[in-house]
Amino acid sequence: MRHCLITGVVAAAAFSAAIALSPHPAHATLQLAADFGGTTFLCVDNAACDTNLSTGTIQIADQNIGGIQVNGSIQGSVGTPANPNALDILNTSSLSAINTLGVAVTYTVTVSDTNFAAPVGQFSLSGAGTFENAVGSTALMRWWADTANAQGADAVNDTPGTLLDSFSTTAASIADAYSHSSSGAFVATSPFSMTEQITGSIAANGTLLNRGQTEILSPVPEPASMALLGMGLLGLATLGRRARR
Repeated sequence: MRHCLITGVVAAAAFSAAIALSPHPAHATLQLAADFGGTTFLCVDNAACDTNLSTGTIQIADQNIGGIQVNGSIQGSVGTPANPNALDILNTSSLSAINTLGVAVTYTVTVSDTNFAAPVGQFSLSGAGTFENAVGSTALMRWWADTANAQGADAVNDTPGTLLDSFSTTAASIADAYSHSSSGAFVATSPFSMTEQITGSIAANGTLLNRGQTEILSPVPEPASMALLGMGLLGLATLGRRARR
């Protein structure tokens, strides 16, 4: 009996140590990690840093982080088992990020959530923003999905899973907008995680306006649905030919 007790204590200690050393703590929740000019910021859904009490939304108060004045920052997640949805969606946005310093400042913003509902078979994603008075500023956007359902954004460089796409841009004029979108195949048959990231630099006294990224994973349409869609398109084509006649 004593031997079993000692063994159980040792096993429990080993289990606790394994959790402490795990690179991906099992937060299983929406979280944001940011780095502005070397100053880091971490916010987990419904923690004190989150001004929005709704589960699945992180809204941080307007504040200056490392010389960057961040305004209107909101991150959202839908489609988890606790909030079923036909689509699994992860998004991040900010109204403005203003460099208040006289030198360029680097930035990285990473957002992640776990336990998105499966099955899924395809992804759609996009991102956009506008540089104002920020010639030479850069932005690199990336999107990931992970069938291992690992938590991302424990730190700004914590991006588990498969890289679905990336896009980079450099501001070439005092008013320069960028946008990107793509789609493709990604298969998950059990709960999975998604992570998004933007990294780059904002020129001295420059501004990044209306920054946003979204990532949507959805099921592949069933053959019957595809056939019905095809019949509908065929019918529209027939009506078009008759109208021309």
